[in-house]
Amino acid sequence: MERSRIALALTGVVVLGAVGTASANDGIARPVDGSACRAEARQPQREPDVDGDGRGDLVLETDGDERTGIDTGRIAVRYGGGARTVHLTQEDFGLHGQREPVGGSATGVPAVADLDGDGAADIVTGALPAVHWGGPHAAAPTRLRFPYAPDGDVEHPPVTGDFDGDGHPDLASLRVDGDHTRLVVLHGPFTREGRPARTEVRRSPDHAAPAFASGLALVAAEATGDGVDDLLEYEPGAHGTPYLLPGKRGGGFGAARTLPPGDALAVGDYDGDGLPDLAIGDSGVPDDDGETPVADRRGRVLVVYGKDRAHPVVLEGGAPRGGFGLGVLTADLDGDGCDDLAVRAAPDRWLETDTLTVLRGGSAHGLGSAPWRRIGGSPVLAERAVEAGDGRQELLVREGEVGDDGNWRNVRWRRVGSAS
Repeated sequence: MERSRIALALTGVVVLGAVGTASANDGIARPVDGSACRAEARQPQREPDVDGDGRGDLVLETDGDERTGIDTGRIAVRYGGGARTVHLTQEDFGLHGQREPVGGSATGVPAVADLDGDGAADIVTGALPAVHWGGPHAAAPTRLRFPYAPDGDVEHPPVTGDFDGDGHPDLASLRVDGDHTRLVVLHGPFTREGRPARTEVRRSPDHAAPAFASGLALVAAEATGDGVDDLLEYEPGAHGTPYLLPGKRGGGFGAARTLPPGDALAVGDYDGDGLPDLAIGDSGVPDDDGETPVADRRGRVLVVYGKDRAHPVVLEGGAPRGGFGLGVLTADLDGDGCDDLAVRAAPDRWLETDTLTVLRGGSAHGLGSAPWRRIGGSPVLAERAVEAGDGRQELLVREGEVGDDGNWRNVRWRRVGSAS
């Protein structure tokens, strides 16, 4: 177990200077015959503007701040144009000690949103969260006023979305106290003192015992097609039951919906019908890195299409013990207006032999079952989708080697597009 613990602890090492800025895509995107996908249907999404200069900035969680003797994490901000990268540490958020690390989100990307409405994006991190205010002029960081119980357990930082449809970003987090897991939502706008417009607390739909509920995480996405952001609750790396909490205009959430079991989630429009689809990875790889024997680790991805949510489509993995579905990430790599899906596969969670398979969206029924592209040969992880600048997206992937001691070496980042 020591080896796997070290490997997992080092997955956030980032050298952002190695990320290229030129597009890896070339040629012309050609939609699949008979597809509803249209290139003009998708508008490029600009990265959040942290410094208020009008250009999007790339924000990622990293490791590397070990001055306390324990890695307390950092957040890397690569400002528009790629000419400057800064690393935000505990001091930049007003956090202290080994119990208040920077980072820790389930996705590796912190909550970034314009909380105070000044036009610049703000960065939120920490299980007991604090905000680093964006804009051209430095401002002191602020603790956000989440109503956590003194003895409550909070593992992940909050996620951001507009869950009540009022145009202001909100923040949502899970806390475990007593016998219950509770969902806490701070509704924007926020003051510079960290006060939200209002606070909402409700019981989480997950019935896990409190001893296990601290592993639960949230993902914010528009998953129902009504234009209001929703919350997906799941346990990363565990074969659990995810839940969908639909956001509602005016506040509150709709009745929780149970989703097929799995250990990874992604949202996209894979068939071009304008309705959000859910991709759920179900790798079969146990979350204890191999101590529990599992008969079938072939893995699969279940796709819940918006046009027929009652009948998920199953995409089976190929190789026995291949762990297909260990991770899933959405990106429109060819710019045809339909999202594609990158699927992580590995026989275990030691980050030694990971590969990525890209399934192309846009066929008559959605995602194709035959691989469009494969990326592998060394440990490779897809972190997020980034804009290529030509109407397409690329995958920001981390690659490297893992030595016999379990430590990463030669960590590098690159952008992978449809033709790279």
